[in-house]
Amino acid sequence: MRNVYKRVEPPDVMKGYPVLREDIFFAKICTDSGETVKIRNTTTEKDFNPTPDTVSLLELCTGTNTIEEIIGKLSEQSGESVEELTEGVNTILKILQQKGVIVLSNTPLGQGISPAKEVRQKYLTETAQIEITNKCNLSCLHCFNNSGEPLSDELTTEEICSLIDVLSSMGVHRLTLTGGEPLVHPDLFEIVEHARKAPMTVTIFTNGTLITEEHVEKFKKVGVKVAVSVDSCNEQTHDTFRGKKGALKRTLQGITLLRAAGLSVTVSVSLSQLNKNELVDTLKYFREHNLTDYQVAEVSTSGRGLDEVVITPEEYYQVLVEQLTYEKGVKKVKGLAPKREDGCGIAQSLIYVKADGTILPCHTCCKDMGVGNVRDVDLAEFWDTNETLEMLRRIRAEDDSNCRGCQYLHFCDGCIGNAFIFEKKICTYDLYACARQKAYETVGLLK
Repeated sequence: MRNVYKRVEPPDVMKGYPVLREDIFFAKICTDSGETVKIRNTTTEKDFNPTPDTVSLLELCTGTNTIEEIIGKLSEQSGESVEELTEGVNTILKILQQKGVIVLSNTPLGQGISPAKEVRQKYLTETAQIEITNKCNLSCLHCFNNSGEPLSDELTTEEICSLIDVLSSMGVHRLTLTGGEPLVHPDLFEIVEHARKAPMTVTIFTNGTLITEEHVEKFKKVGVKVAVSVDSCNEQTHDTFRGKKGALKRTLQGITLLRAAGLSVTVSVSLSQLNKNELVDTLKYFREHNLTDYQVAEVSTSGRGLDEVVITPEEYYQVLVEQLTYEKGVKKVKGLAPKREDGCGIAQSLIYVKADGTILPCHTCCKDMGVGNVRDVDLAEFWDTNETLEMLRRIRAEDDSNCRGCQYLHFCDGCIGNAFIFEKKICTYDLYACARQKAYETVGLLK
């Protein structure tokens, strides 16, 4: 009886059809600054820094190629033998699988198209905010948009989803959906699911009063982050500010539901005359309830941001000193680093689109600074070539007569959006930015 020898595959050789996970943003990006590759998990927000060989490998992870076929194609591209490549390719695939970049399918998937986006923009902007409606269930005293009733010409769900596709093609992989109150939009989850498949990290910015267990289940299923407004842990202050009795109670109930489900929650505080003397108490409340991710921003005079609600730059300085002094005592606080070379970042860091499609160059800009409408332009081309946006990008504090002699010029480029609201002209001179630098210096946090 003759012996029959069967070929046994080494136990470490992988099998199947490699394909990128649906939440992996993979883009080959070409800008005026050069060429880069971006690979980011839009759920964990962690970046993966690939070698050129890994990029070539990932481009073949289409879900239609077996590992053997991938190795064969890489062999043709590089001139190396299949035998030389096999061990290295399997090692890299294992690492990619462990880091959650790829998954292995038992059957072929997709259409064999490279998963890499080809992004060609003069200015790469990776973050966007979209107001999906102006409708809101509250009537907050400070509302930037004077929200309440929906606008007559709001973007449709189809238009919003189309806009998300365009933004993704431009390199955007972080998206905030806001309003108004986004939870009142009937197609919110259709929009969220579309953005997650783009893929994008999605944050829903809400007042928190409408959050239910059903919302939370859907949030968790689709993988979103949530930002919630809390202006004071004093019920009377918060409810007065938000224009509705019981608002704080319902908001805190919403936060409890979110956190019980393990969802990421950021708390946003709007600083005003009503709560300026309660900020540290509010931050202590956050700490006691393990709400460690929060942000504090001053109220500006636009929308319903009435003069009697807005704190002065001098008051903002005093409150910020109190905030930073408290924070230094309970955690490590980052100091202000030297400013970036490209100005304040306007028309570069973020694209903002209002509910009617108006394009704003930054989230701090009021509607009077709108530069166009997404319904009327090719947004990708418009963002690179619009003369007003180009003008805004060139503005520097060094060229502003009110700023060029400032002792904080090394750290600050002002805020063009805020400056326009208060100075009624395009400039960098923002007294709140001045107050911020002074407060950081007072507390010893200028690097």
